[in-house]
Amino acid sequence: MRSVAGKVVLVTGGSAGIGRLTARRLARAGAHVVICGRDQDRLDAALAEMPDAVGIRCDVTDPADRELLVRAVVERFGRIDALVNNAGQGRVAKLAELSAEQARSLVDVNFTAVVELTRLVLPLFGSRGGQVVMMSSIGAWVPVPPLSLYSATKAGVLGLAVGLRREVPRGVKVHAVCPGPIRTEWLSRDLNGRPTEQAAPHRLSAGSDPEHVARAVERCLTARTSRTVAAPRWWEIARLGSFAPVSRVLDVVVAPASTAIVRLARRYGRHLGSSS
Repeated sequence: MRSVAGKVVLVTGGSAGIGRLTARRLARAGAHVVICGRDQDRLDAALAEMPDAVGIRCDVTDPADRELLVRAVVERFGRIDALVNNAGQGRVAKLAELSAEQARSLVDVNFTAVVELTRLVLPLFGSRGGQVVMMSSIGAWVPVPPLSLYSATKAGVLGLAVGLRREVPRGVKVHAVCPGPIRTEWLSRDLNGRPTEQAAPHRLSAGSDPEHVARAVERCLTARTSRTVAAPRWWEIARLGSFAPVSRVLDVVVAPASTAIVRLARRYGRHLGSSS
């Protein structure tokens, strides 16, 4: 295992949730961390927790913003050693219930932005090599309503990570981290809008501590080989959902209950919003 000390690491979506904890962990380990986010207030609050980090306001779905982000990091540090593609969003709905704009936004944030940022950063690694971490999900292995499109984007990210391992130079490592349910604000964020810094701690959904994911990212960045890992590790069992016998059982069991599952998820998400 190696250290992240001295490495220049760009973490997208670093102003909240998993990205924020990951950036803080890497900064404490000695990395030169750059975070980006759309909300300047949340970005400033995150930077207050890691004074040595750099924050750049950026909408990762905007092509011009993506190019400016990468250029700014290189101008500041002269290089990028690792990219953590963490920025993402969720949508609690069946596909047919989503508007065209909602579907496009989800794909743009969760997949297209990942593709484009990775495409911009890979040529910068050069002969010294580098690391890319893709934030996927156990939903890539076990897609269920009300997260069918979300899971599809995460499956795309996972497939991209695996494919890139087979085309990048030897010194470049491409990792995929697949979290299970994590205690973050994303469910409430989808149904109730983006929370303020003050409201966010009261709008966290049930799940594991996001530090599990932050540790998994750090382990990837210090590994000598490319990895695909679940976070927490016990969610490795979700891989079974991609095998035909288990997948067929899920088809039979989940389909009749899909409407009820969506209704319960929305009710829970709105409860989180009202509790703040």
